[in-house]
Amino acid sequence: MMPKPTFYKIYYDCPDGDFLVYIGRTRNNLTSRFRNHFTGHVLQKTLDVRGVSRIEYAELETVADMYVAEIVLINLLKPTLNVDDKAKDELTIPVDIGFLKWKTWDKPELLKKWKEQLCHG
Repeated sequence: MMPKPTFYKIYYDCPDGDFLVYIGRTRNNLTSRFRNHFTGHVLQKTLDVRGVSRIEYAELETVADMYVAEIVLINLLKPTLNVDDKAKDELTIPVDIGFLKWKTWDKPELLKKWKEQLCHG
């Protein structure tokens, strides 16, 4: 069974607390997508796994929903590392993103393993 279209938010640990740095989307397995981000896969934005403090995700019903919501989320939340999809001006249409049910990607042992591989590898 194919995974549902999914959004994810990646946070870095900063002195003032968690800081949203990236919003992504995928129709594939989340673990594979994150591994690609952290190992510098050509087709994904490279992110520094050592800074990751938290990852959240939300599933959507359709791919069309995913594409529309991506632009809205990036322009509302303005994550630092999403540069390609940010508009220079603000949204003027009414937007409600409350329908997204965010869950924590709870695999701290895997994140720790990736961090150790990067630091010792």
